[in-house]
Amino acid sequence: MNVKEEVYEQILAILNDAKFPINTMGELIAALPEGLDTACMIGDVEVTAREAESLITEKDFPFKDAKHVADIMVERAGL
Repeated sequence: MNVKEEVYEQILAILNDAKFPINTMGELIAALPEGLDTACMIGDVEVTAREAESLITEKDFPFKDAKHVADIMVERAGL
């Protein structure tokens, strides 16, 4: 599994129990198990939601499912 696939799968797993649609950044943060401290591992590097928050804009909402969130995050992270 390459880095892109690994991060994608981690985002799907993190949002597995989230209730969709998610309409605001506040709702997205609340859906994360540890809020902005929720983290993904990229190799040996940990990236928190706080660090990745800038990848999402208000224009991205509403999110219809976890795949929609993962698609945007992975694309904008340049993975």
